[in-house]
Amino acid sequence: MRKLVLLGPPGSGKGTQAVKICEEFGIPHISTGQMLREGHLADPELDREMKSIMARGELIPDYLMNEMVKERLRKSDCINGFVLDGFPRTIDQAKFLEENVGVDYAILLDTPEELIEERICGRRVCTVCGGSYHVSILTTNVCPKCGGELGTRADDTPETIRKRFDIYQCLTFPLIEYYTKLSKLVDIDGSGSFEEVTKRVINVMRSLK
Repeated sequence: MRKLVLLGPPGSGKGTQAVKICEEFGIPHISTGQMLREGHLADPELDREMKSIMARGELIPDYLMNEMVKERLRKSDCINGFVLDGFPRTIDQAKFLEENVGVDYAILLDTPEELIEERICGRRVCTVCGGSYHVSILTTNVCPKCGGELGTRADDTPETIRKRFDIYQCLTFPLIEYYTKLSKLVDIDGSGSFEEVTKRVINVMRSLK
């Protein structure tokens, strides 16, 4: 069983690498950002509020994120493990996850800041399946997975990117220390091409018990 969380600043490639890990080990990729964008919340008014918060680059309140993730992890496809992308983002969320599910490893994509803006500006997301890609690996504006049209995310603006960086430094960065103390942190160099990072991630995952 592999119960994993992916850590790293916005644009570090968490979504891309999550897809590769899931393909390699046959476990589901659970992207909380995608869940929110697709409208997984039962209350339409609350769903609109969540999307508005995301568009401003702010974090969803912990108690709402916790319940959404807990409900998702109860599904049968998670019985052999999962990759959480976008959760946890705060210490309270991490503690909730440990108390209710527990994880085996927290994979940190340690990415130089100068690469982040380039990656975010080049990100394209499928409007149908939510798949995330970079223009450097695309030859058309069509999703390689489902054939849907690719576009940019509403929150991939310079102003929102800066705000998300500030939030990461203030709230999410302490997760590195948290998982280090639990002896669950796996630090992987996130620089280089997506293919190079994927190779590092898969090699490390194969070596872990």
